[in-house]
Amino acid sequence: MLFGSFEHNLDSKLRLTIPSKMRNKLGAVVYVTRSIDGQCLEIRSSDNFQEYYKNLQAQNSLLSSARTVIRSIFSKTDEVQIDNSGRIKLPGNLLEEVGIKKMVQITGAGEWIEVWDKEKFMAYDKEVKNQLVEAAEKLGGVK
Repeated sequence: MLFGSFEHNLDSKLRLTIPSKMRNKLGAVVYVTRSIDGQCLEIRSSDNFQEYYKNLQAQNSLLSSARTVIRSIFSKTDEVQIDNSGRIKLPGNLLEEVGIKKMVQITGAGEWIEVWDKEKFMAYDKEVKNQLVEAAEKLGGVK
């Protein structure tokens, strides 16, 4: 399970150091994807990405909505290696799409990691803080 929150900076080569606590659970190859809502990047282990892929491929490809989601996700995904220093090179086009510049917030999301522009994450976190109880209730409450 991937959890916690960490602040980091991208270096001049657009590399991001993955916190060791998270890196140890990911493996040597990870998949970087623009999130479905376009707010951040998601980093998934190879196993998790394969499961994600199977779930998407199980959708009825005759449905326009399924093709739209599949096309959007896989066209905005890149396979990257974690180097010996625990860094990954984030694709410039994906960074631009989600508005990440230099300072990032790395957050665990259970099965994957999210990478946010630091300021954007702080604004998002402040906004949803007031909606959290209502959202949990819609999901059936927190047990």
